Amino acid sequence: MNCIVIGAGNAGRPAARILNYGGHQVQIIDQKKLEEFPEKVRETLLKMEKEGVRLHLGPDTPQKFRSQDSTFENLDSAYISPTIPEDSPVRKILDEKGLKLIRHRDISQIVDESIEIDVIGITGTLGKTSTTHIISHIFRSSGYKVWACSSRNGNLLSEVIVEGIVNGEHLKNDIAVLELPHGTSRLMSKVHLKIGVLTNIYPEHLSEFDNSLEKYIERKLFITDSSEILISSTKCKEILDPVRNDVIFYCAENGSCNVSGCLENNQIRISYQVDQRSGEFENDFKLKGYYFENSVAAATVALSYGLNEASIKKGLSSFNGIPGHMEYIGNYCGREVHFDAAFVPQGLVSTLEQFSGRDLVILVDNPDSTTPRDKYEIGSILGRYAKVIISSGYNETTGILNSDAAREVLEGVKNSDALKIPVEDMKTAGKLSIKHSHPGDTILHVGPGAITNYDELKLKMMSGIEEGCKRYG
Repeated sequence: MNCIVIGAGNAGRPAARILNYGGHQVQIIDQKKLEEFPEKVRETLLKMEKEGVRLHLGPDTPQKFRSQDSTFENLDSAYISPTIPEDSPVRKILDEKGLKLIRHRDISQIVDESIEIDVIGITGTLGKTSTTHIISHIFRSSGYKVWACSSRNGNLLSEVIVEGIVNGEHLKNDIAVLELPHGTSRLMSKVHLKIGVLTNIYPEHLSEFDNSLEKYIERKLFITDSSEILISSTKCKEILDPVRNDVIFYCAENGSCNVSGCLENNQIRISYQVDQRSGEFENDFKLKGYYFENSVAAATVALSYGLNEASIKKGLSSFNGIPGHMEYIGNYCGREVHFDAAFVPQGLVSTLEQFSGRDLVILVDNPDSTTPRDKYEIGSILGRYAKVIISSGYNETTGILNSDAAREVLEGVKNSDALKIPVEDMKTAGKLSIKHSHPGDTILHVGPGAITNYDELKLKMMSGIEEGCKRYG
């Protein structure tokens, strides 16, 4: 095909790049100039250009495309971002030019044909990242070469996956373990998954689905058609029972499911009945919080794939967690400092319960990331656990300061006796966390920045804490 991609945004870039990888002639247009894109996007666009994608960027580009400019002769097909309205002028131009419309399933088919190794895909609202990493660790411990993609690799997973394909990760490894947020589901809709995992479904990102939970669920359920073996938490049983009758369910605390887990005295016990295999094993488990349930999910995947008990035990006992997920940083001026990425209400509760009974100083970065969230509800949850809440208005994902966001979080804390402090950045939050705490207290960061801007956010917070120790400790 000789195709044009309309828009160099988050949907257009991966589409153009995978089409080019698939052997097609590709051009991409956008009315923005190259220098108007964020630095990382500029880097990706220039990389695409070196790979053979022709870039047409700048405010005069759309007019050239509408005209009979020779630059755009001999095109036979076009991809257009799903965010562009059906009645937009550019869609009418595509019709007038008689170009075949490239669908998401066409893009996904190229991905499927490119990846010849077994793929394990993980979707859901919470737990995708840690489940992806635990599965990857178990398989690596068992001797597999693993291509793993998660939000730790980048905020836009579709771009991360395409980058991996272009770089030949699917050729260098034995198995792929891919985190699949809802935005990536279009790219993966026709990709065959040896095993698909659904961790849970909670109301989140609904602003992208006309505030409809049903539409959000429908997007997540792409995995039911893609998966040869489907694994799910029992939390999704009512949703999945009408769809498939062969789901392998996992649960915690010996519930009614195929694989159950129990955590007691730093020992994890797994009981299972998968296909023709059944048994029980236990071993040391040093982590806590959501890592427990996600480890049960990972063990279920490993058992379903055919790994033996010894391999799974080795993997679980040697897994040390993920940076930014229930991460213990150290003791500073007598305060234990922890760093976590929780920001969805259910995930916040799961994290905060691990610190119940402690004098807790919470630092929260702007919960919105690229999606507006109910900051009042988030503040209300934080207020039930904290003696001090320091709320930063700086959006660590977009790099934009929104002081109203910090105040909205603290408005949700109004019925709590907690000390409430709005700040403009996490360095200030770190410094004030020492000023307004005492030796023996626990300092905990929560918020999406621990995922989307891990290194920079952690550096800012810790430089503030270290400065606070010098001044107030």
